Amino acid sequence: MDTSSGSSSNSSTSTTSTVPVPPSDDEYDPFGGSSPLTSIESRSTDFEPTSASGEEASPGPIPLPGVVVPSSIGTHGRQVTQVIPTTGSASSPGLAHRDPSRVMDAQEQEAIRLVGSHLVRNVPSIINAALPRNPDKRATAARLSAIIAELLEELLNIPEAEAEAAIRRALDAIRELVPQETRDANANLSPLNAISGCFAEFEAWLDGTWTQLDGRQVSDIKLEARLYRLFPKFVMFIAHCINAYFYYNGTIRALTNERQCRIVVPFGKTDTKPTDSDNRGRVDIGLKLVKPKMPFVRPLTITNAAMFAIAEAKAYAIDHVDAFNQLFRYSRPLYERQPDRRFLWGLTVCGEDTYVCLFMPSKAYATPAMNVRTPEGRRALINFFVGWSLCEWDRCGYDPSMVLRSIVPRLRRNPIPMAGPSIRGTASGSQQPVRHMQDKLTYYEIQVHNYDPESQEHTTRQYFANLPMVNADRLFSRHTRCFSGSFTDPSLRCGYDGRVIATSLLKTGWPESNMDIAADTRDECHMLRKITRILGDDADLSGRYPTLVCGGRARIDLGNGVMVDDSVQSILAEVDTEITVHRVHKRLVIEPLGEPLNTVRSVRELIIVLYDVMSAYSAISGRCQILHRDISTNNIIVCRNANGSAHGTLIDFDFALDIEWERESPTRYARTGTLPFMSVNNLEQNENVRTQLDDWESLISLVCYLGTFGINNEPEHKHTVDTNAHIYGWREDEETCC
Repeated sequence: MDTSSGSSSNSSTSTTSTVPVPPSDDEYDPFGGSSPLTSIESRSTDFEPTSASGEEASPGPIPLPGVVVPSSIGTHGRQVTQVIPTTGSASSPGLAHRDPSRVMDAQEQEAIRLVGSHLVRNVPSIINAALPRNPDKRATAARLSAIIAELLEELLNIPEAEAEAAIRRALDAIRELVPQETRDANANLSPLNAISGCFAEFEAWLDGTWTQLDGRQVSDIKLEARLYRLFPKFVMFIAHCINAYFYYNGTIRALTNERQCRIVVPFGKTDTKPTDSDNRGRVDIGLKLVKPKMPFVRPLTITNAAMFAIAEAKAYAIDHVDAFNQLFRYSRPLYERQPDRRFLWGLTVCGEDTYVCLFMPSKAYATPAMNVRTPEGRRALINFFVGWSLCEWDRCGYDPSMVLRSIVPRLRRNPIPMAGPSIRGTASGSQQPVRHMQDKLTYYEIQVHNYDPESQEHTTRQYFANLPMVNADRLFSRHTRCFSGSFTDPSLRCGYDGRVIATSLLKTGWPESNMDIAADTRDECHMLRKITRILGDDADLSGRYPTLVCGGRARIDLGNGVMVDDSVQSILAEVDTEITVHRVHKRLVIEPLGEPLNTVRSVRELIIVLYDVMSAYSAISGRCQILHRDISTNNIIVCRNANGSAHGTLIDFDFALDIEWERESPTRYARTGTLPFMSVNNLEQNENVRTQLDDWESLISLVCYLGTFGINNEPEHKHTVDTNAHIYGWREDEETCC
């Protein structure tokens, strides 16, 4: 098993519209998670600033007096110049200036730490989170699991000559599960050979003879390699049985996508590197959700974007900790490559013991060992695969309110004015050259649930978003993602570059929240509404702080019109475990759109932007009584006026605190912020009450930081000097802080 890997990052996908810099997540990440603090049109894979046409990017470096100016520095001092492909989610830059062994060691150490601190073991009720909510579907899932388990027991205990008859009886029983009114009498499915063939290949795993080969004990390495074949065949055995149920059901078979019905199947390749991975890590076994169909074909190439779950294998049961370590490491990129992923499933196969793991934003929960040599263990494992096939889409971990669409926009004869800064050499707002638009448009259609605190009513608006500018790339965090877009259907009007014309930003994440919406004092929507209410009439501050267009808590349909907040509590409602961190899925549509701080064109512009931010914070902290608590380069954007002039905007009130609501709250003593810009109180984690002075100290640190490390240029000696500087460890790794 190759355990080496690189790092992952957040990056922007925008190429024509301005974007705000995303917020930082609430868990410090010592080895990954770079920031998209770069000009949108000046990203390259070799860390050299280039424009979209390959020419040197503009603006150039801003030489502060007497200081060497490095290029753009991200949240943790990370270089970011990565191009994001428009056909997928955010990609991560290769860290050419860093020692790969250091990155690998850091990831291994982080995985070990997370397994020790975030994994809750022996939670058998996790199966309830994988079963259908609908009572009828749940009963069908239980009966289907029983039929598959009984078939497996029968095949293990009868002569081979009787296997065909046993399979036929099981298929007849599966057919009887389908209601008479929806049963397809013409379905001529005969998966006899497929089912019997799979069983013949994994039978040795169930009876314990898989460790022997020609009477000799197989070596440890070969034992693990044998599991790469045995476990997928076990999964395929279950998949063929479930596929028979779907095929007999004419109504289900007519459904068009995996959201409505699906089967879990293994990828054809095992112990391999996903093709869309940024590192050298090899996934043992990848699982994918596919639509039931005949003939049944396994997908071959593994990709993180298409992976439902990862299964990590070890030769012996005592190696289960190492298996969890690898599962934690390799599951992380799934969040980055799947913007609609709310939570993850994963498995470990340790000899004959199998564990299922449920990854939530704050904790991971694992089942007890399911031993495949026992009928109980086999039945428990079958329950999961049947449940994943029949359950609602959100129970697989995906967001049912997000749909990825791909269309070919109709031809246009009339030019469309493009808003925003100069694009492709044309003036802001000018007409583009007349041409036919034939590029395929890929975008997300997202439901934004808006909550009105005055009427206490929930409404829903449809938002059309480009592929994410920022993706979640950590196992345990707020999972903040950012999209640019608008409420205008792009099939009716879109840009000439095949993108949604962005007028606002959609921000989604899982912050810690009070379950009672009226008592949720840390709600960012509340902060933005209060700021707008108090400062809205001050023309001098217009555009210096974000305004909320709409937003609130995401909602999940439980069926029969019952809607609940999408939260950790609702997901784990049937799981018998203690929930220590309450998180709720929230979406906000905010304005204005802006550019990263490093896109300022002169020292004068930088001073103007920082002055505007300071003016805004002075009013927000003084008149609104709100502390920001995370002032950093990531949370300041540059907005361009129609005449090209710039002003600064302070964004990201994720960690903000309303002093009027929480004057005596313990959270006023909590450590928050981005490491290089934290106040002394936060760095020391002392018991002093946090006040406006801590935010002002962060602003001063930010100015010093920019003067030390520069803004948007990389000197030739960067690779040798910066990584060896003692302060590099302070910026990169919390454990090496001086």
